[in-house]
Amino acid sequence: MNLPENAAVFGYTLGCRLNSYETEALVGELVEKLSGRRVASPEDADLILVNTCAVTGRSQARSRKTVRQYIARYPDAAVVVTGCVAVVSPEDYLGMERVTVIPNEKKQSIASIVSGSQDASSNEYLYPVFAPVTTSKTRGFLKIQDGCSNRCSYCIVPLARGDSRSQPKELVLSQAREMVEAGYHEICLTGVDIADYGRGLYNNGYGLPQLARELLEIGGFRLRIGSIEPQYLTVKELEDLAIPGLCRHFHIPFQSGSDRILKKMGRRYSRAEEDELLDAVTSVFPGACIGSDIIAGFPGESQEDYQQSLALARDSRINYLHVFPFSPRQGTPAAEMKPLLTEKITSRSEELRRVSTASRREFRMRNLDTTQTMLVESRRINGRMIGLTDNYIPVFAPESAGEGELAEVHLTRETICWGQR
Repeated sequence: MNLPENAAVFGYTLGCRLNSYETEALVGELVEKLSGRRVASPEDADLILVNTCAVTGRSQARSRKTVRQYIARYPDAAVVVTGCVAVVSPEDYLGMERVTVIPNEKKQSIASIVSGSQDASSNEYLYPVFAPVTTSKTRGFLKIQDGCSNRCSYCIVPLARGDSRSQPKELVLSQAREMVEAGYHEICLTGVDIADYGRGLYNNGYGLPQLARELLEIGGFRLRIGSIEPQYLTVKELEDLAIPGLCRHFHIPFQSGSDRILKKMGRRYSRAEEDELLDAVTSVFPGACIGSDIIAGFPGESQEDYQQSLALARDSRINYLHVFPFSPRQGTPAAEMKPLLTEKITSRSEELRRVSTASRREFRMRNLDTTQTMLVESRRINGRMIGLTDNYIPVFAPESAGEGELAEVHLTRETICWGQR
């Protein structure tokens, strides 16, 4: 790969926060290895890094379309494609000029591959070993786990990222200290299945609650937990997570409210256990925001099954949804099941999204006339900075507060950003 001196590097992420975190690390390493510089626009780049997503057919198609657009619009730039599509469907990029495809398992070697050096190596740690702390973002993300061993019938992620592995706690704590020194006042733990943290690495019962407690003992920031799978999440773990400094925000992807469909999905819990977790969160974390994922139109989903998921979506304990129309992923068991009609999947998705919009607004209404702590971000609406409360409500920052600060805000109809998610 022929790149100029002081090469300009641009990174683009499709998909999850974990991908975003890894993109930041990759761009930082490329800049250092190439003695280059980070740029904010692809039109200024000599090298464009695209971190792809394969979780749905739409995200895979968008990944392919994005690469094609970059090739067409920026004929002088080299393009590196990595991420999940680079693992499960690298043939998507066959024949594309100036494109180098590097799968997830070689992410730690991308900088060496691109620069042509010979020091590419592997180690016992998950990628990246150093948390990205050079960006101007106010909220830092910290990867503690990767991969998944659940093998749900619809999910391509285990094929793309492998089995569940945990980052050693010593490295996680070291990365967190670096982020505090860099000025972050909120750290969000991320991974594919963070409820599985520590399993297979520690035999003494050290898991997510113990890691969270040690992290918060560092001080100087609040801790937010990313999406947390219900398979390994227990009421006891939720009780152990009741630590000062932990944000009252839980995203638990239940996927369905039907026991029959949960079984077809390969989800190892029941509708009754979903209720137990919801009860535990609302009891242990008063005022918490709870989000969930629901797959609409899973193969074989009857009207009765759908009504059970709709009832779950309307449960007042759930405050917003991420709705995913079922998307068959080649290589998964669900891809071989007879699909529902597209019109039925679309109709159910739209109804679930309307429920989510109403639930989100209702939750914010319930929080009127309360005082919350927000993290002031760089985002602005009508010239005013905004941010998130610890229970995931977007609000306008007080005029006296600066970017990156934690500030108290009284929630009123005027201070809540109603149109923001």
